[in-house]
Amino acid sequence: MQEEAEANKTVTELPDKAELRLLKRKSRAFELDFIRGLAMCVMIWQHTAYDLRYIFGYNIFSCIEPDNKIFWGFVHPFFLSCFVVVSGICCQFSKNNFRRAIKLGIIAILFTIGTVTADHFLDLGCTVYFNVLHLLTIGMFLFAIFDKVEQKKTGSRESRGGTMFLLAVLLVFFILTRAVPYYDGVFKTPWIFIVGLEPAPGFSITTLHMADHIGIVPWLGMFFFGVVIGRMAYKEKKTFFPGAPKAVRVISAPIEWIGRHSLIIYLVHQPLIMGILKGLQFLGVIK
Repeated sequence: MQEEAEANKTVTELPDKAELRLLKRKSRAFELDFIRGLAMCVMIWQHTAYDLRYIFGYNIFSCIEPDNKIFWGFVHPFFLSCFVVVSGICCQFSKNNFRRAIKLGIIAILFTIGTVTADHFLDLGCTVYFNVLHLLTIGMFLFAIFDKVEQKKTGSRESRGGTMFLLAVLLVFFILTRAVPYYDGVFKTPWIFIVGLEPAPGFSITTLHMADHIGIVPWLGMFFFGVVIGRMAYKEKKTFFPGAPKAVRVISAPIEWIGRHSLIIYLVHQPLIMGILKGLQFLGVIK
């Protein structure tokens, strides 16, 4: 009877599914959700500003003009870097980056098809051939290959040899980034933008009528910088701030939510913004 009572006591002391979910939520690296969500907020603001200034003709948000060095030289690359680096960190949390890469790759292809189709029939200037979705797909796939080889060879995701290899990759991207200004534009195709280079004169990327684009150099390097941070700083896959005040978590919760759902928000935010602005225009709220 005593043994049975002890067994029952042990069972009742085991956490149920709700408690496990609560423990997981408390240990979740919410700071990564917050950083990614903040980057998404800046992106949403930028696209809203673009629509109001260039599509609806309002003389506002001059800060997004191409010659604004503060926005395009610091603000935009800073938050884009945050987003890409956090995406690299999160590879450390996943057990199957191959599946993540395939899923995101399919979404990226469909996104390109959708933007090309919309641009063809509606002339919206919204075509996207290669942007952050495509970049992250490549990054995840390459990391998945590296991760599988490392675990097969060493039985670990934290081998010294693996770390040295990743640091060598970062060094290569650093050298390539520093070398880009010395490139003299010899490639006679606008598609060289995918690598991160400008095409030769007469082959401008403007001929592709893209709404957004990003280059492998330096941004894939930023992704692997995030991989290294995740490898070194998030070995336990837990938050750095387990004792964060409840008030802080309550205030940051909306931005964390945006960060957790960044993919779907990225896909729908621009049609949603345009729909809202068109609706306000129809109602006479804006011109």
